[in-house]
Amino acid sequence: MSVTRRTVITVTAIVVGVALVVAFVVIAISSRTGGGATAASPTSEATYTSAPTVRPTASTGAGTTPVKPTEKAAPGTQDVPGSTPQATADPGTASGRAQRPVGLTAKAALTSKVSVTLSQLKAVQGKGDGVGEVSGPSIRFVVTIDNSSTKLLNLSSTVVTVTYGADATPSNELVSQRKALPETVAAGATAQGTFTFPVPVKSRSDVRITIDYGVSVPSVVFAGTAPA
Repeated sequence: MSVTRRTVITVTAIVVGVALVVAFVVIAISSRTGGGATAASPTSEATYTSAPTVRPTASTGAGTTPVKPTEKAAPGTQDVPGSTPQATADPGTASGRAQRPVGLTAKAALTSKVSVTLSQLKAVQGKGDGVGEVSGPSIRFVVTIDNSSTKLLNLSSTVVTVTYGADATPSNELVSQRKALPETVAAGATAQGTFTFPVPVKSRSDVRITIDYGVSVPSVVFAGTAPA
């Protein structure tokens, strides 16, 4: 055998051997990975569920229990200075409570340090200039509130009403003729307001004028015969 032929055989044998080795390695690797089956990915073996996201709300905040805000008193309100006189029930007044009636010319105590009086009570021919107002025989009077306390007195809720006759018929005020009480009266000062109410002349022997400061104190009631 010549050298050249021997060389060719040797090279061929080497190539075949290398091919066999490569094939063996490929088969070995394939067997280790499950014989060609696709390996399960982490996501196929287990399902990962993220925890729900807790979002804070405007009313409660994150992870907190809703808290009711503290209620505050409306600004501009105040108690009446001084103690409150004993009251008797009188459902006919705006506040539902009233002192025993006093005479039309008497001085009545709203509290121990605030008093109310009527003055210039007279008969007039009322003129109804406002919507729904009816002109006719009326009475007119001045309400004076004397604040002898050391505090400012708020009069913004004060209501003046008039009834007449045995049935306590309410009179509709001629608001267009009113000179209202001021919103407040300073400590040691007085405040006045003028009011006009239609009242039939034949019913003026039984007239009640009520000054209702508000629910904090009983109303003051003046009762008697008004000028005819």
